[in-house]
Amino acid sequence: MLVVDDDRVARHLAASALAAAGVETVEAVTGRQALDLLAHGTFAAVLLDNHMPGLSGLDVLGAIRAEPATRTLPVLLVTADEDVTDRVRGLRAGASDYLVKPYDPDELVARVEAHLENQTAWSEVVESHLAQRAAMAEAVRQAGRNATPESLADIVCAELQRGGRRSGVVVIGIVGDAVALPLAARDIAAWNVEPGRLLPPALARYLVDRGEHGPWLEHLDDAGAAALPGGPFPDDATMACAPITWNGDLLGVLMVRVDGTGRRAGGAETSAALREVVDFAGVAAGLLGLPLYRQAERERRRRIIDEVLARRAFRPVFQPIVRLSDGEVVGYEALTRFDDGADAELRFAQASSIGLGVALELATMTAALDRADALPPDRFVTLNVSAPLIGRVAMTEIADPSGRRIVLELSEHERIDDYDELGESLRALRPAFGLAVDDAGSGFASLRHVLTLGPDFMKLDQSWVKSIHEDQSRQALVSGLVGFAASTGAELIAEGVESADELATLRRLGVGFGQGFHLAPPAELGS
Repeated sequence: MLVVDDDRVARHLAASALAAAGVETVEAVTGRQALDLLAHGTFAAVLLDNHMPGLSGLDVLGAIRAEPATRTLPVLLVTADEDVTDRVRGLRAGASDYLVKPYDPDELVARVEAHLENQTAWSEVVESHLAQRAAMAEAVRQAGRNATPESLADIVCAELQRGGRRSGVVVIGIVGDAVALPLAARDIAAWNVEPGRLLPPALARYLVDRGEHGPWLEHLDDAGAAALPGGPFPDDATMACAPITWNGDLLGVLMVRVDGTGRRAGGAETSAALREVVDFAGVAAGLLGLPLYRQAERERRRRIIDEVLARRAFRPVFQPIVRLSDGEVVGYEALTRFDDGADAELRFAQASSIGLGVALELATMTAALDRADALPPDRFVTLNVSAPLIGRVAMTEIADPSGRRIVLELSEHERIDDYDELGESLRALRPAFGLAVDDAGSGFASLRHVLTLGPDFMKLDQSWVKSIHEDQSRQALVSGLVGFAASTGAELIAEGVESADELATLRRLGVGFGQGFHLAPPAELGS
């Protein structure tokens, strides 16, 4: 302990009394010397005389409290002044306690021991928290990089229940505006909450509203408690609740039960529980933030796609495919426009990311074929399809009964892992369906598609068509693709023809077919 006093007798008397109690001391004569010792040493507490020449005790105290390393260091201020105002100034400046000279040595020792015990208790709390973090980190490490939000949430619950500290713990993920999903729970019999089963929408909205305003306490014997999860609860049950936030978004709620032992939990119990749940909600945010964000984003996409499918919020449009030598329309590509104006490629990618890609493709394809009845029967129609759709759907069931030629346009945006399986599926569809490979010359492996699958058409990516009349390198590449297509028995269709100069160059290079706004824009039939 650091003893600071300019009075040699008073300083030695304090040091002797503390030494007799087993407290080692270091003495300082001035405030400046005391601050230098504090800057270069570690002390458990400071006994500080207020009235010293140069830096006063209040000046030293202010400097101690200004430094993060000593901000919580116990400082006992010693004053010879019985004036209450002087003691109040000291306490307001940050003194932990005060003594009035002359003081009894036993009082000095008792006050010092009390503060040292408090410091020891806080150290034990800090050590306990560090041990909890270490245990949680080890559990996360064992769970592995691919741990699910549910398994990570269970780690949080397990740590909160370690040693019987909490009788009930629930981690709830907020994955939508009114979608709350319990991820993990302990003492489910008490909570009547089932992980993996959505909470009622009204309860989800309640949790979102409370969580957006910070931590709170929920007393289950209050009016309206029936709106909370589970129930009925014992009348004395109290919950401490804290939001789990990530990047400013509410992604979950951590809830722990505060045991009342036959009564409503007291202020000390609820305060301790609330501090603990706030602390662990921060830890949970670090563990669950990104996984919950991904889960919420997945749920958001699912709601969008479900709504699109339920309302059939899309419509087919058709863009003519023209023979470049004489300008005759020989076919049409069926495209999809969504009612909300969303980019079609993005919308299909969203559906694919949540396992609804095939469902959306099939719905839009069916709508396109129904509408295509209004087209001349001798014109073929191309339908954009992915490899998963070809492999999972009985395509023959959607063949045009009028005998119209249907060409399946295989997108290069989906990686094909098993060409043998895809080739077998396509062979089963021939000759009822033709095949086109989209975006030749770009993407994953469009030329490999051609060599492996033997399509009827190759669709030249529009990036090669744009301003082709100004670029001899692209002209050379397209000329080579014309020869490549001919050698494989395929016809070349140039996409994105936007000008007369591009059209003239493509004709000169021997490209057989084209489509683009210069030839004709996509349009709804009858419009």
